[in-house]
Amino acid sequence: MGLTSPALLVTLALIAAALLAAILRWWPRLAGPGASPVLLRIAALGTLQVSMLGLIFAAVNRSAEFYSSWSDLFGAQSGGAAIVGGQGPASREAGYGGAPGGPAAAPVAVSASSAVEVPGRRGAAGGRLQAVAFHGELSGLTVAGYVYLPPGYARAAASGPLPVAVVVSDEVGSSGNPYSARRIAVTAARQIAAGQLRPLILVMLPAQLGGHDQGCLDVPGGTQAATFFAEDLPHDVDSGYRAASPGSRRWALLGDSTGGYCALQLAMTNPEAFAAAAVPSGGYTAPPGADQFGGSPQIRLQDDLAWLLRHQPMQPISILFTSPGPAQPFLSQARPPMRVGQAGLPAGKWPLAGVLDWAGATLGLPAGSRA
Repeated sequence: MGLTSPALLVTLALIAAALLAAILRWWPRLAGPGASPVLLRIAALGTLQVSMLGLIFAAVNRSAEFYSSWSDLFGAQSGGAAIVGGQGPASREAGYGGAPGGPAAAPVAVSASSAVEVPGRRGAAGGRLQAVAFHGELSGLTVAGYVYLPPGYARAAASGPLPVAVVVSDEVGSSGNPYSARRIAVTAARQIAAGQLRPLILVMLPAQLGGHDQGCLDVPGGTQAATFFAEDLPHDVDSGYRAASPGSRRWALLGDSTGGYCALQLAMTNPEAFAAAAVPSGGYTAPPGADQFGGSPQIRLQDDLAWLLRHQPMQPISILFTSPGPAQPFLSQARPPMRVGQAGLPAGKWPLAGVLDWAGATLGLPAGSRA
Protein backbone atom coordinates (compact mmCIF):
# COMPACT_ATOMS: atom_id res chain seq x y z
CA MET A 1 0.00 0.00 0.00
CA GLY A 2 1.78 3.13 -1.25
CA LEU A 3 2.18 6.29 0.79
CA THR A 4 0.20 8.28 -1.81
CA SER A 5 -2.28 5.50 -2.57
CA PRO A 6 -6.03 6.20 -2.16
CA ALA A 7 -6.27 2.83 -0.40
CA LEU A 8 -4.14 4.20 2.45
CA LEU A 9 -6.55 7.10 2.98
CA VAL A 10 -9.55 4.76 2.97
CA THR A 11 -7.87 2.40 5.44
CA LEU A 12 -6.90 5.19 7.83
CA ALA A 13 -10.38 6.71 7.63
CA LEU A 14 -11.99 3.33 8.45
CA ILE A 15 -9.61 2.82 11.39
CA ALA A 16 -10.39 6.29 12.78
CA ALA A 17 -14.14 5.73 12.37
CA ALA A 18 -13.94 2.34 14.06
CA LEU A 19 -11.97 3.76 16.97
CA LEU A 20 -14.46 6.61 17.43
CA ALA A 21 -17.40 4.19 17.37
CA ALA A 22 -15.69 1.90 19.88
CA ILE A 23 -14.92 4.79 22.25
CA LEU A 24 -18.52 6.04 22.11
CA ARG A 25 -19.80 2.51 22.66
CA TRP A 26 -17.58 1.70 25.63
CA TRP A 27 -17.21 5.18 27.14
CA PRO A 28 -19.66 4.50 30.05
CA ARG A 29 -17.43 1.63 31.15
CA LEU A 30 -14.39 3.91 30.99
CA ALA A 31 -16.05 6.64 33.06
CA GLY A 32 -15.60 4.99 36.43
CA PRO A 33 -13.36 6.32 39.21
CA GLY A 34 -9.86 5.10 39.89
CA ALA A 35 -6.51 5.09 38.15
CA SER A 36 -7.25 2.29 35.68
CA PRO A 37 -10.28 3.94 34.00
CA VAL A 38 -8.37 7.23 33.77
CA LEU A 39 -5.42 5.52 32.05
CA LEU A 40 -7.79 3.68 29.71
CA ARG A 41 -9.52 6.94 28.78
CA ILE A 42 -6.16 8.60 28.06
CA ALA A 43 -5.06 5.62 25.95
CA ALA A 44 -8.34 5.56 24.02
CA LEU A 45 -8.31 9.29 23.25
CA GLY A 46 -4.60 9.22 22.42
CA THR A 47 -5.07 6.33 19.98
CA LEU A 48 -7.95 8.16 18.30
CA GLN A 49 -5.88 11.34 17.95
CA VAL A 50 -2.93 9.42 16.49
CA SER A 51 -5.20 7.79 13.91
CA MET A 52 -6.74 11.17 13.00
CA LEU A 53 -3.31 12.79 12.68
CA GLY A 54 -2.18 9.91 10.47
CA LEU A 55 -5.21 10.42 8.23
CA ILE A 56 -4.58 14.17 8.02
CA PHE A 57 -0.89 13.63 7.23
CA ALA A 58 -1.69 11.10 4.49
CA ALA A 59 -4.28 13.40 2.91
CA VAL A 60 -1.98 16.46 2.97
CA ASN A 61 0.99 14.44 1.71
CA ARG A 62 -1.04 12.97 -1.16
CA SER A 63 -2.14 16.46 -2.16
CA ALA A 64 1.27 18.18 -1.92
CA GLU A 65 3.54 15.11 -2.42
CA PHE A 66 6.05 15.97 0.28
CA TYR A 67 6.98 12.26 0.43
CA SER A 68 6.36 10.00 -2.54
CA SER A 69 7.01 6.61 -0.93
CA TRP A 70 7.65 4.91 2.39
CA SER A 71 11.36 4.69 1.58
CA ASP A 72 11.33 8.43 0.85
CA LEU A 73 9.61 9.12 4.20
CA PHE A 74 12.05 7.04 6.25
CA GLY A 75 15.13 8.08 4.27
CA ALA A 76 15.84 4.65 2.79
CA GLN A 77 16.25 5.89 -0.78
CA SER A 78 18.85 8.32 -2.10
CA GLY A 79 19.25 10.09 -5.40
CA GLY A 80 22.96 10.81 -5.06
CA ALA A 81 25.89 9.58 -7.08
CA ALA A 82 28.99 7.60 -6.26
CA ILE A 83 32.26 6.57 -7.84
CA VAL A 84 32.87 2.83 -7.61
CA GLY A 85 36.07 0.96 -8.16
CA GLY A 86 34.74 -2.45 -9.04
CA GLN A 87 31.83 -4.16 -10.73
CA GLY A 88 29.07 -6.03 -9.00
CA PRO A 89 25.89 -7.85 -9.89
CA ALA A 90 23.06 -5.82 -11.33
CA SER A 91 19.36 -6.43 -11.62
CA ARG A 92 16.95 -5.50 -14.38
CA GLU A 93 13.18 -5.21 -14.22
CA ALA A 94 11.46 -7.71 -16.47
CA GLY A 95 9.81 -6.19 -19.51
CA TYR A 96 11.73 -2.91 -19.41
CA GLY A 97 15.35 -3.85 -19.95
CA GLY A 98 17.25 -5.34 -22.82
CA ALA A 99 18.52 -8.86 -23.25
CA PRO A 100 19.81 -10.60 -20.13
CA GLY A 101 23.40 -11.63 -19.68
CA GLY A 102 26.47 -9.63 -20.54
CA PRO A 103 29.11 -8.25 -18.17
CA ALA A 104 28.89 -8.39 -14.39
CA ALA A 105 27.82 -4.75 -14.14
CA ALA A 106 24.73 -4.19 -16.27
CA PRO A 107 24.39 -0.75 -17.88
CA VAL A 108 21.12 -0.17 -15.99
CA ALA A 109 20.21 -1.70 -12.62
CA VAL A 110 16.63 -1.17 -11.41
CA SER A 111 16.27 -1.24 -7.62
CA ALA A 112 12.62 -0.15 -7.24
CA SER A 113 9.58 0.64 -9.35
CA SER A 114 6.30 2.32 -8.45
CA ALA A 115 3.16 3.44 -10.27
CA VAL A 116 2.65 7.10 -11.12
CA GLU A 117 -0.82 8.52 -10.59
CA VAL A 118 -2.48 11.04 -12.88
CA PRO A 119 -3.70 14.00 -10.77
CA GLY A 120 -7.47 14.27 -10.70
CA ARG A 121 -8.00 11.02 -12.64
CA ARG A 122 -8.45 8.20 -10.20
CA GLY A 123 -7.48 4.85 -11.66
CA ALA A 124 -5.92 6.34 -14.80
CA ALA A 125 -2.58 4.81 -15.79
CA GLY A 126 0.23 7.30 -15.40
CA GLY A 127 3.26 5.15 -16.13
CA ARG A 128 5.99 3.98 -13.78
CA LEU A 129 8.86 5.61 -11.90
CA GLN A 130 11.98 3.50 -11.45
CA ALA A 131 14.89 4.01 -9.08
CA VAL A 132 17.94 2.99 -11.08
CA ALA A 133 21.72 3.04 -11.20
CA PHE A 134 23.59 3.70 -14.45
CA HIS A 135 27.03 2.17 -14.86
CA GLY A 136 29.38 4.18 -17.07
CA GLU A 137 31.85 1.93 -18.81
CA LEU A 138 34.04 4.78 -20.11
CA SER A 139 33.83 7.17 -17.15
CA GLY A 140 33.96 4.50 -14.46
CA LEU A 141 31.03 6.18 -12.71
CA THR A 142 27.98 4.49 -11.24
CA VAL A 143 25.25 7.09 -10.83
CA ALA A 144 21.95 6.62 -9.00
CA GLY A 145 18.88 8.33 -10.42
CA TYR A 146 15.38 7.76 -11.73
CA VAL A 147 13.67 6.80 -14.98
CA TYR A 148 10.06 7.59 -15.84
CA LEU A 149 8.35 5.28 -18.33
CA PRO A 150 5.09 6.63 -19.79
CA PRO A 151 1.76 4.78 -19.62
CA GLY A 152 1.56 1.99 -22.16
CA TYR A 153 5.35 2.06 -22.46
CA ALA A 154 5.63 -1.24 -24.35
CA ARG A 155 2.73 -0.37 -26.67
CA ALA A 156 4.03 3.16 -27.31
CA ALA A 157 7.54 1.91 -28.00
CA ALA A 158 6.22 -0.73 -30.40
CA SER A 159 5.59 2.02 -32.95
CA GLY A 160 9.17 3.25 -32.66
CA PRO A 161 11.82 4.22 -30.11
CA LEU A 162 10.69 6.88 -27.66
CA PRO A 163 12.42 10.27 -27.31
CA VAL A 164 14.33 11.01 -24.13
CA ALA A 165 14.51 14.06 -21.86
CA VAL A 166 17.35 14.11 -19.33
CA VAL A 167 16.69 16.15 -16.17
CA VAL A 168 19.86 17.33 -14.40
CA SER A 169 19.17 18.59 -10.88
CA ASP A 170 20.38 17.90 -7.38
CA GLU A 171 16.72 17.99 -6.32
CA VAL A 172 15.70 14.77 -8.11
CA GLY A 173 15.95 12.80 -4.88
CA SER A 174 14.08 15.35 -2.77
CA SER A 175 10.39 15.63 -1.96
CA GLY A 176 7.99 18.35 -3.03
CA ASN A 177 10.45 20.29 -5.22
CA PRO A 178 9.23 20.81 -8.81
CA TYR A 179 12.44 19.10 -10.00
CA SER A 180 12.02 16.07 -7.74
CA ALA A 181 11.71 12.81 -9.66
CA ARG A 182 8.19 12.06 -8.42
CA ARG A 183 6.88 15.56 -9.17
CA ILE A 184 8.36 15.58 -12.69
CA ALA A 185 6.96 12.10 -13.37
CA VAL A 186 3.49 13.16 -12.20
CA THR A 187 3.73 16.35 -14.30
CA ALA A 188 4.61 14.29 -17.39
CA ALA A 189 1.77 11.83 -16.69
CA ARG A 190 -0.65 14.77 -16.33
CA GLN A 191 0.43 16.33 -19.64
CA ILE A 192 0.29 12.99 -21.48
CA ALA A 193 -3.19 12.26 -20.11
CA ALA A 194 -4.34 15.74 -21.19
CA GLY A 195 -3.04 15.19 -24.72
CA GLN A 196 -0.46 17.98 -24.37
CA LEU A 197 2.56 15.69 -24.56
CA ARG A 198 3.26 12.55 -26.50
CA PRO A 199 4.87 9.66 -24.53
CA LEU A 200 8.57 10.05 -23.83
CA ILE A 201 11.16 8.64 -21.43
CA LEU A 202 12.47 10.86 -18.64
CA VAL A 203 15.90 10.23 -17.11
CA MET A 204 16.51 12.19 -13.89
CA LEU A 205 20.03 12.48 -12.47
CA PRO A 206 21.94 14.65 -9.98
CA ALA A 207 24.25 17.38 -11.23
CA GLN A 208 26.96 16.62 -8.68
CA LEU A 209 28.70 13.36 -9.50
CA GLY A 210 30.96 11.91 -6.87
CA GLY A 211 29.95 14.72 -4.49
CA HIS A 212 31.54 17.44 -6.65
CA ASP A 213 29.79 20.36 -8.32
CA GLN A 214 31.83 20.64 -11.53
CA GLY A 215 29.25 21.49 -14.16
CA CYS A 216 29.44 18.13 -15.98
CA LEU A 217 33.06 18.63 -17.06
CA ASP A 218 35.84 16.07 -17.38
CA VAL A 219 38.38 16.94 -14.67
CA PRO A 220 41.93 15.84 -15.49
CA GLY A 221 42.74 13.05 -13.08
CA GLY A 222 39.29 13.39 -11.49
CA THR A 223 35.63 12.77 -12.17
CA GLN A 224 34.79 12.30 -15.85
CA ALA A 225 31.31 13.81 -15.71
CA ALA A 226 31.13 14.98 -19.34
CA THR A 227 32.07 11.50 -20.55
CA PHE A 228 29.36 9.98 -18.39
CA PHE A 229 26.56 12.31 -19.56
CA ALA A 230 27.57 12.55 -23.22
CA GLU A 231 28.72 8.97 -23.89
CA ASP A 232 27.94 6.50 -21.09
CA LEU A 233 24.39 7.65 -20.34
CA PRO A 234 23.13 7.53 -23.97
CA HIS A 235 24.68 4.08 -24.36
CA ASP A 236 23.11 2.80 -21.14
CA VAL A 237 19.65 4.19 -21.92
CA ASP A 238 19.82 2.88 -25.49
CA SER A 239 20.75 -0.61 -24.26
CA GLY A 240 18.30 -0.73 -21.35
CA TYR A 241 15.17 0.90 -22.81
CA ARG A 242 13.28 1.26 -26.06
CA ALA A 243 14.67 4.74 -26.50
CA ALA A 244 15.68 6.80 -29.50
CA SER A 245 19.39 6.66 -30.24
CA PRO A 246 21.30 9.87 -29.49
CA GLY A 247 22.14 10.22 -33.18
CA SER A 248 18.46 10.64 -33.94
CA ARG A 249 18.53 14.07 -32.21
CA ARG A 250 15.46 13.15 -30.19
CA TRP A 251 17.13 13.85 -26.85
CA ALA A 252 16.60 16.98 -24.74
CA LEU A 253 18.09 18.32 -21.51
CA LEU A 254 16.34 20.09 -18.61
CA GLY A 255 18.34 21.75 -15.84
CA ASP A 256 17.56 23.80 -12.76
CA SER A 257 19.80 26.18 -10.82
CA THR A 258 22.17 23.31 -9.95
CA GLY A 259 22.08 21.58 -13.33
CA GLY A 260 21.68 24.52 -15.70
CA TYR A 261 25.35 24.88 -16.65
CA CYS A 262 25.60 21.12 -17.13
CA ALA A 263 22.55 20.96 -19.43
CA LEU A 264 23.59 23.95 -21.52
CA GLN A 265 27.21 22.84 -21.78
CA LEU A 266 26.19 19.35 -22.92
CA ALA A 267 23.85 20.74 -25.58
CA MET A 268 26.38 23.25 -26.92
CA THR A 269 29.26 20.76 -27.08
CA ASN A 270 27.29 17.65 -28.10
CA PRO A 271 24.71 18.88 -30.63
CA GLU A 272 24.84 15.56 -32.46
CA ALA A 273 23.22 13.97 -29.41
CA PHE A 274 21.16 16.67 -27.68
CA ALA A 275 18.78 18.76 -29.77
CA ALA A 276 17.39 21.01 -27.02
CA ALA A 277 18.07 22.36 -23.53
CA ALA A 278 15.79 24.18 -21.09
CA VAL A 279 17.76 26.00 -18.36
CA PRO A 280 17.42 28.97 -16.00
CA SER A 281 18.78 32.31 -17.16
CA GLY A 282 22.33 32.99 -16.08
CA GLY A 283 25.71 34.36 -17.05
CA TYR A 284 27.18 30.97 -17.98
CA THR A 285 30.67 32.45 -18.14
CA ALA A 286 32.20 29.78 -15.89
CA PRO A 287 31.22 26.36 -14.52
CA PRO A 288 30.17 26.08 -10.87
CA GLY A 289 32.41 24.63 -8.21
CA ALA A 290 36.13 24.91 -7.69
CA ASP A 291 38.67 25.90 -10.36
CA GLN A 292 39.00 22.96 -12.75
CA PHE A 293 41.27 24.56 -15.32
CA GLY A 294 44.73 23.79 -13.96
CA GLY A 295 45.83 27.36 -14.60
CA SER A 296 45.20 27.09 -18.34
CA PRO A 297 43.48 30.18 -19.84
CA GLN A 298 42.62 28.16 -22.96
CA ILE A 299 40.73 25.53 -20.99
CA ARG A 300 39.08 28.30 -18.98
CA LEU A 301 37.76 29.94 -22.17
CA GLN A 302 36.53 26.62 -23.60
CA ASP A 303 34.40 26.17 -20.50
CA ASP A 304 32.97 29.70 -20.81
CA LEU A 305 29.66 29.05 -22.59
CA ALA A 306 29.17 32.72 -23.47
CA TRP A 307 32.65 32.68 -25.08
CA LEU A 308 31.76 29.51 -27.02
CA LEU A 309 28.64 31.24 -28.31
CA ARG A 310 30.76 34.04 -29.76
CA HIS A 311 33.64 31.98 -31.14
CA GLN A 312 32.38 28.57 -32.25
CA PRO A 313 29.97 27.90 -35.16
CA MET A 314 26.30 28.11 -34.26
CA GLN A 315 25.02 24.70 -33.32
CA PRO A 316 21.66 23.26 -34.49
CA ILE A 317 20.11 23.28 -31.02
CA SER A 318 17.12 24.92 -29.34
CA ILE A 319 17.58 26.66 -25.98
CA LEU A 320 14.80 27.82 -23.66
CA PHE A 321 15.68 30.04 -20.72
CA THR A 322 13.10 29.33 -18.02
CA SER A 323 13.50 32.39 -15.79
CA PRO A 324 14.15 36.11 -16.06
CA GLY A 325 17.79 37.05 -15.75
CA PRO A 326 21.03 37.69 -17.65
CA ALA A 327 20.31 35.66 -20.79
CA GLN A 328 20.82 38.61 -23.15
CA PRO A 329 24.12 37.38 -24.67
CA PHE A 330 22.39 34.27 -25.91
CA LEU A 331 19.20 36.04 -26.94
CA SER A 332 21.04 38.71 -28.93
CA GLN A 333 23.95 36.73 -30.40
CA ALA A 334 22.35 33.41 -31.33
CA ARG A 335 21.84 32.87 -35.04
CA PRO A 336 20.31 30.02 -37.06
CA PRO A 337 20.58 27.10 -36.89
CA MET A 338 20.60 27.84 -33.13
CA ARG A 339 17.26 28.95 -31.72
CA VAL A 340 16.95 30.70 -28.35
CA GLY A 341 13.83 31.77 -26.44
CA GLN A 342 12.82 32.83 -22.96
CA ALA A 343 9.73 32.01 -20.89
CA GLY A 344 9.27 32.17 -17.13
CA LEU A 345 7.95 29.27 -15.09
CA PRO A 346 4.35 29.88 -14.01
CA ALA A 347 3.28 29.71 -10.40
CA GLY A 348 1.26 26.76 -9.18
CA LYS A 349 1.72 23.08 -8.59
CA TRP A 350 2.91 22.18 -12.09
CA PRO A 351 5.45 24.85 -13.12
CA LEU A 352 7.36 22.47 -15.40
CA ALA A 353 4.35 21.40 -17.46
CA GLY A 354 5.06 24.01 -20.13
CA VAL A 355 8.77 23.11 -20.20
CA LEU A 356 7.95 19.44 -20.84
CA ASP A 357 5.49 20.47 -23.57
CA TRP A 358 8.20 22.65 -25.13
CA ALA A 359 10.71 19.80 -25.05
CA GLY A 360 8.19 17.45 -26.64
CA ALA A 361 7.35 19.92 -29.39
CA THR A 362 11.05 20.62 -30.03
CA LEU A 363 11.73 16.92 -30.38
CA GLY A 364 8.97 16.69 -32.97
CA LEU A 365 6.17 15.53 -30.66
CA PRO A 366 3.06 17.56 -31.49
CA ALA A 367 0.51 17.96 -28.72
CA GLY A 368 -2.31 15.47 -28.86
CA SER A 369 -0.67 13.19 -31.43
CA ARG A 370 -1.14 9.50 -31.01
CA ALA A 371 1.64 7.13 -30.03
